[in-house]
Amino acid sequence: MTEPYKIVIADDEMISRGYMELFIKPSRRYEIAASLPFASDVLAWCRENTPPDLVILDVMMASGIDGLTAAGEIKRRYPRVRVIVTTSMADTDWLKKARESGVESFWFKTYSSMSLLEVMDRTMAGESVYPGSAPGVALGALPAAELTVRQREVLRLMAEGLSNREIAERLYLSPATVKDYLDDLMEKTGIHSRTAMVAQASRLGIAVSDADRMKDNSTK
Repeated sequence: MTEPYKIVIADDEMISRGYMELFIKPSRRYEIAASLPFASDVLAWCRENTPPDLVILDVMMASGIDGLTAAGEIKRRYPRVRVIVTTSMADTDWLKKARESGVESFWFKTYSSMSLLEVMDRTMAGESVYPGSAPGVALGALPAAELTVRQREVLRLMAEGLSNREIAERLYLSPATVKDYLDDLMEKTGIHSRTAMVAQASRLGIAVSDADRMKDNSTK
């Protein structure tokens, strides 16, 4: 029997991390070398130990750098280490960012029909495993998959607390155009409260801003 693959997990939610450990430990193919609460801990661990065969990173972290930033840094420093990025959010733009960082695979915890072990097996076999379509969630009456890039940008900036005028300045639009986007979103979703729309979009993970995802990077 060949030596098991060394795995490092990073997820700031103890329950989520525990579930991953629970499913991985019985497998003879894998050995958990470290289970860490923060993505930044993975980089420190790799500096102090032989880099693992596979790293599994959650996107959102309560402290330190986010999982996508850490994944890109791991691929830059240790190109032979394979990386799976995971999230319970439904933000499909992160798929593009993960691909651009050289991440091998992406797993939606809540929405995937594929188990984590299957994603791991296929990744270690040399495959790049990404969802073929957006998670089937909806913002009110509007399927998240039908949100345009511009609508997502407006939602994310609303989630950051920006006014229509501030959003217009950020996106190089007129305030009237931003209002048109908001009115269109309200009509299509059936949600007629700006606060309620932002709350639902944030809860579903379809309007998490990069400022939130990377909120602690500037202090590191």
